[in-house]
Amino acid sequence: MAIDHDVTAAETQPLVSVITVCRNAAATLEACLASVAAQTWPRTEHIVIDGASTDGTAAIIERHRTRLAVVVSEPDRGLYDAMNKGVARAGGEFVIFLNADDVFAGPDALRDAMRDIARQPDGDVYYGAIEVVMGAARHCHTPPPPDQALEEMVLGCLPHQATLARRAVFERTGLFDLRWRRHADYDWWLKVLADPTIRLRQIGTTVACFALGGASSDLAKGQPEVFAIQNASPLYDNPEWSRRRIEMLQKAWLAARIEAADLREATGRPPALSWKGRVAAALPAPLLRLALAAKRRLPGA
Repeated sequence: MAIDHDVTAAETQPLVSVITVCRNAAATLEACLASVAAQTWPRTEHIVIDGASTDGTAAIIERHRTRLAVVVSEPDRGLYDAMNKGVARAGGEFVIFLNADDVFAGPDALRDAMRDIARQPDGDVYYGAIEVVMGAARHCHTPPPPDQALEEMVLGCLPHQATLARRAVFERTGLFDLRWRRHADYDWWLKVLADPTIRLRQIGTTVACFALGGASSDLAKGQPEVFAIQNASPLYDNPEWSRRRIEMLQKAWLAARIEAADLREATGRPPALSWKGRVAAALPAPLLRLALAAKRRLPGA
């Protein structure tokens, strides 16, 4: 009997669980599902957790049902309750969260990411780059290396759409803490960084595409929660990090004031935004990091 060596090789590859949570996501979910289905990595399962949508989301899921490993559609207690349901149902060695309004960077994104992981197999949590789409413009955001992760977390967050974590990591960190309605993933990242037994690695793959939209409103609602989590973290509870965080925030504030002044001088009039809005709009790098940190769920969440 002939042995199909390609099938045999595929069966030895790690299974990746892609978890998508959504509610009333009919406008974007189809592209997300198609993106996952197009992945060339041979061992992928797609788990969709829907918070009892009332638009056309259910019909879209049903059209793709044969390609989905798990579908749950029921009321939940918010974004992170849905994400926890996904983790509980995941069978893969690795887990990645892909929002309903995000897509993989290309059909080979998972394949390339897993090849990068195979080159440094001693890690537990791996993160790559993410392509940020701002209207017609595209920008590839490459996070800093692991030894600069704590600094990155002061004004932003490592991108969850570009992160593959071993499922076993959640046994150490626990699931997402439902006390945090908007940024429990930020809290999870700080738990990862605080645990010396969890090994963080960076990979060279651009994993996913993130559509930037509504960032200012997300920041206004969610950033106070981020700072509350950050201020309570033992990682930053020392004089050295208190000083460094103040310096970073002062530098960001000054950059915002300078760019707002340059814009006012160039146009001959102040930007048509409030002072707070001008500061936010004038912060390309920090705003990008904060927007990447902002967890977004589609309308109705």
